[in-house]
Amino acid sequence: MRTLITGVVLASAAALAVAAPAQAAPKDPLAAVKKQLVAGKGVSFTDTTTLVREDGSEPFMKRKGRFMFGKGKIAAADLAATYQVKEGESVFKNDRTIIVGKTAYVSGGIYRENLPKGKTWRKSDHTGSSSWFSQPINPVEPATLKKLLAKAERTSNGYQGTITFDQLKKVSPWFRMSVPLYMEPKTEVDWRLTVSRSGVPQRLVSSYDAEGLIGWQGVTVKNDTTYRGWGAKVTIKAPPAGKVAPKSKD
Repeated sequence: MRTLITGVVLASAAALAVAAPAQAAPKDPLAAVKKQLVAGKGVSFTDTTTLVREDGSEPFMKRKGRFMFGKGKIAAADLAATYQVKEGESVFKNDRTIIVGKTAYVSGGIYRENLPKGKTWRKSDHTGSSSWFSQPINPVEPATLKKLLAKAERTSNGYQGTITFDQLKKVSPWFRMSVPLYMEPKTEVDWRLTVSRSGVPQRLVSSYDAEGLIGWQGVTVKNDTTYRGWGAKVTIKAPPAGKVAPKSKD
């Protein structure tokens, strides 16, 4: 009887093993992202920036944002940065940026200073001080994602690799608008991208050496970004014209 039961159990296990489908690899991320780029839709994200030194790490900034898609591209973005440094110890202050097309509007932080009376926003060529140490890679941009995947290694749930600031500058409008200041073009960014079963980005962790910035020797900037709500309806508009000051002459 024991032999019979054992035989039945083994036969059942074998049958289940045959019947169970193998774990499928995620779909092509580039095709998945392109499919999402429908006008009026979008995705939300959160960034956490940490400064890593030999003696430990410290939180620097958190940022929440949304992308609104146009046909085949990012049409607009809304970003809000919160700095975790102690007040009085840094020039960085909480700020917000709205990007529509190629124009950025910045508010709060260092931008509230010297604004004309009645103005709360200023036009800018970049995404504000919150861009200086935020996520330099934007996998929502098809050209950027294609560049990342070209020489990437597969991981259990996504991809990983290395890319330089100079390479990012050539393909990424996001990077050109939010390029970290005073950084060397050859700075290497190590990255690891997690994608969903459908292929869309879920999490991106990147890090780079801040040696190119005076006073930041020995500091590694680490960015951890999560993406949620792919395909949700998103509406982002420029601030009211009457509240916007022209670009600074600096």
